[in-house]
Amino acid sequence: MELRSLNHYESDAYHIQKEIAAKLKSINNGKIGLNYTGGTKAMSAHSYRTLFYEEIQDKTGKVYRRRKGIIFSYLDPRRLEMCIDREDNERERLKVKPDTLQIPLVTIFQLHGLNLKKNPTQQAQSPELAQELVKVFADKAKVTQWFDWYHNIFCQEARKENRKWKNKTDLAKLLIPVDNLPSEIVAALRDKQLLISDNNLALGEVEKLGVFLKIEDFCKWLDGIWLEHYVLEELKKIANSQLLQDYGLNFEIPLQGTKDGFEFDVAFTRGYQLFAISCTTASERKLCKSKLFEAYLRAIQMGGEEARVALVCCSNEPDTLKAEITDTLSNKKIAVFGCADLLNLSDNIIKWIVENDRETR
Repeated sequence: MELRSLNHYESDAYHIQKEIAAKLKSINNGKIGLNYTGGTKAMSAHSYRTLFYEEIQDKTGKVYRRRKGIIFSYLDPRRLEMCIDREDNERERLKVKPDTLQIPLVTIFQLHGLNLKKNPTQQAQSPELAQELVKVFADKAKVTQWFDWYHNIFCQEARKENRKWKNKTDLAKLLIPVDNLPSEIVAALRDKQLLISDNNLALGEVEKLGVFLKIEDFCKWLDGIWLEHYVLEELKKIANSQLLQDYGLNFEIPLQGTKDGFEFDVAFTRGYQLFAISCTTASERKLCKSKLFEAYLRAIQMGGEEARVALVCCSNEPDTLKAEITDTLSNKKIAVFGCADLLNLSDNIIKWIVENDRETR
């Protein structure tokens, strides 16, 4: 595969035709195929025009005629079909099924000239503890108890005044009381052998788990990253049954002109279709909407109209949140999963996939 950049001329008709015409001159025999899926409207229109007609010289001067040996194709995003237009004006429709074609996520990003900062994660960290946290977040009283402990006890001990985490040496010395934690979390921490000295969380024991490279990573995990790992573990449960061959979290994508680039929290492909999931333990509508909007815009940019986007959050009103967002975007193909959906998240993701299949038949 050869990629030719149009640089800043992606909407310049003359430049598009010039680039394609130059490539045509290097092809001496055989058939030529043009897939004009994606890109700008100008790219599609003028690449099609350049290949469809060829310039010849006859007695009257320059004339144009239909070029021989050209096959045109494009993806129908509504039906997930490859449409092929042949020289005999016949159109062939090929259903693109997940069991016949799998496009890796990395390939999708590379088609846009983007490379990931690092390989995405496919192994969930401490899924058992994440499962217990999900149970807590399904109970309003317990989730209040969790946040009270996390912000007023854990963060007070583990963070500096500027809200950054303390250094490794200082963190390793901490013994943080867990008396005010929900019993499920206390039991899970005890199972991980992180509790010593009469129910105190010993951060110095974290690295012995062999899960987190640094104590700070565990702190960040408790801060909300645990939800991403829970979602990843739920995806793994249904990967085989739903034909999900490529999935993971932490898809960090550098973008020119930005400091940190962009990151898909969790993503997977099904066939060539991109599914992006944004995760937040927040319940505030403004923050939830911001997370979903950003994921939606990037997913459409990377995966086209076929891309699907979901938000996994801790809202108790996911339906009204979804209604507000879909009304703004005029897009009904967005899913929002709230607190009540978390315990059966894998089943809810299957329903989302099935609904998507129904829409594309």
